[in-house]
Amino acid sequence: MFIEVKNLSHVYMPGTPFQVNALTEVSLGIERGEFIGVIGETGSGKSTLVQHLNGLLKPTSGEIWIEGRNLWSSKTDLRKLRSRIALLFQYPEHQLFEETVFKDVAFGPRNMGVQGKELEERVRYGLEWVELDYLTYCKRSPFSLSGGEKRRVAMAGILSMYPEAIILDEPTAGMDPVSRKHFLARVKRLHREEKATIIFVTHNMEDIALLAERLFVFAAGKLVLQGRPAEIFQSKETLEAIGLGIPVVTDLMQKIHRKGKMIRTDIFSVEDACREIMRSYREGVG
Repeated sequence: MFIEVKNLSHVYMPGTPFQVNALTEVSLGIERGEFIGVIGETGSGKSTLVQHLNGLLKPTSGEIWIEGRNLWSSKTDLRKLRSRIALLFQYPEHQLFEETVFKDVAFGPRNMGVQGKELEERVRYGLEWVELDYLTYCKRSPFSLSGGEKRRVAMAGILSMYPEAIILDEPTAGMDPVSRKHFLARVKRLHREEKATIIFVTHNMEDIALLAERLFVFAAGKLVLQGRPAEIFQSKETLEAIGLGIPVVTDLMQKIHRKGKMIRTDIFSVEDACREIMRSYREGVG
């Protein structure tokens, strides 16, 4: 198991009037190379969970294990861990601070001790993955860029560390539909071509249904459901009870199925829905 969470609980400001039980007895596992979706309403504990996976938060109780080693053992090098399991926060463009794009993208690998030509290669790699031309952007100030470009530079800074796992916390928040589509396509390509482990936090059911291999569903600090998207989205009533829903296309297919039509309900895209409805029509099923 690449990442294993055992009975994790986290309490913010314990013993004060502002105490919040953010996570309660959460246990889960993530295999190397998986694309995981973490979903839940605001305040459900999903962001608190992922900040434990690379040691940004320390458990109140419970354990985090990375490839069979307790994350909080005395032998763990947290700086090295955070280059292996990298976290991109929501609105990452707010984290840019260097004079040039090059320096911002190079910040992570430079802290790892990378220098010279290898550092330049890593910066070039990161920028190319987010489709920003190295020569065009490397000397520019990150503060002169558009919002979408800033977010791509922040992502390039994550990729320049050559992480084994990438945690994306609501990465498409505030994006327009075109930018979101392009960003998600790059993440999907990264998972497919680089075999990176992706942990994607979101409340957008349409996005995650098309991307994730498995889902973890959180509510009130507890892991309430886990499984493949096709399994999770059959639990419409449970999801609605915790403030979530299912993809619009999936909801439509389930309604058609309840009308007696023999069609698949594990459909998440308009294109697949159209093909399935036409198949049913041609075969005269239902």
